[in-house]
Amino acid sequence: MKRQPIIILLILFFVIPVSASTPADGAFGFVSTSVDKVLTILRNPAFKEESTREIQRQKLRTVVEAFFNYNEISMRTLGRNRKSFTPVQMDEFSDLFTRLLEKIYLNRIREYSDEKVIYGKATMLSENKAEVETTVVTASKQIPINYRVVLKYGEWRGYDVIIEGVSLVRNYRSQFNKILQKKTPEDLLQQLREKVNKEKVTAKKAAVSKRNCITMGGKFCGKTAQL
Repeated sequence: MKRQPIIILLILFFVIPVSASTPADGAFGFVSTSVDKVLTILRNPAFKEESTREIQRQKLRTVVEAFFNYNEISMRTLGRNRKSFTPVQMDEFSDLFTRLLEKIYLNRIREYSDEKVIYGKATMLSENKAEVETTVVTASKQIPINYRVVLKYGEWRGYDVIIEGVSLVRNYRSQFNKILQKKTPEDLLQQLREKVNKEKVTAKKAAVSKRNCITMGGKFCGKTAQL
């Protein structure tokens, strides 16, 4: 008879979870953990020197690649237009668009100058999609940045970023729709090829300018950056 209370407690322990985790909690944890990893890399004093910047970039790329589902972003960006792409063209589009987004995103976050990030709430948009609110606080303003994530195969991945109310996916979809209304998928691919190559050249020029700026002790830095 004395063992009954213990048995009842054990039954309750297994039947009623102590702290049930919701899908929204999972989405929030995924976004906050990923953003914190990026901030940790950006704040690491070991990467202040120019000679260590490429190592920093590689570490950031690893986190970003684990966060975003680029194939999902590519399909959502093209929308119905993807039906006009051949499988080979679709593969190339996804590759080019991924490289472009990655370069743009990495260049933006490396401009980070110790701003504060405040996490808001996570809201379920559907059974497997959620939006997590964050706010970047600078010295002069607050910038709302919301991350939309989707749960597939048991893993959360990002499929859209909304900055000050502007959706990355909708923004590019609008641009691509205008192009594909008058031109072919091959024309769009060519524009993306040129854009990706341009980003490479711009990045190289920026790196050279920064090295020159350092070697010249800061002289002509402003003029060089405008070239």
